[in-house]
Amino acid sequence: MKKYELDNVVISFENIYEGLPKRLDKLISAPKYEIKSLTEGTIKKVLGEDNLPIEGVFLITNHTNNQMLYVGRSRNLATRIGVDLRAVTREQATISYKLTTLKDEYPHLISIRDAREYMYKNYSVQMIKVPNENERAIFQIYAAMKLGTINVFNSFRET
Repeated sequence: MKKYELDNVVISFENIYEGLPKRLDKLISAPKYEIKSLTEGTIKKVLGEDNLPIEGVFLITNHTNNQMLYVGRSRNLATRIGVDLRAVTREQATISYKLTTLKDEYPHLISIRDAREYMYKNYSVQMIKVPNENERAIFQIYAAMKLGTINVFNSFRET
């Protein structure tokens, strides 16, 4: 059994695996923040950090119908949320762009700008700190599968 060390604590895959349900409960019970109100300062305040980067996992939900859409992870939540959710170019605005491709569900979203405005009005974010990159990766896949976001917005396809 392979183990690695984090702050002088030995962590195995089994330890990570056993903690997944508890982490998922923590994520889905975390407070929701409307995307339009999230700033770097808000994220620092919410997660009790004065310093950046804040490493963690986030969940995007449509708060008008409580549909969970996307589970993301980052070494720097403030930057990731800021870029993905505020950008207007296809390369950066991955979620907004995806919305514009789902014509059956979102026929009124023609441009990435339209999708971003729709997200500002309808989507919220929940987030938790997960400082270890291996745990973040494993947890992101677990949460996406358990919450059903893997079908549309989360994709772990290899290129």
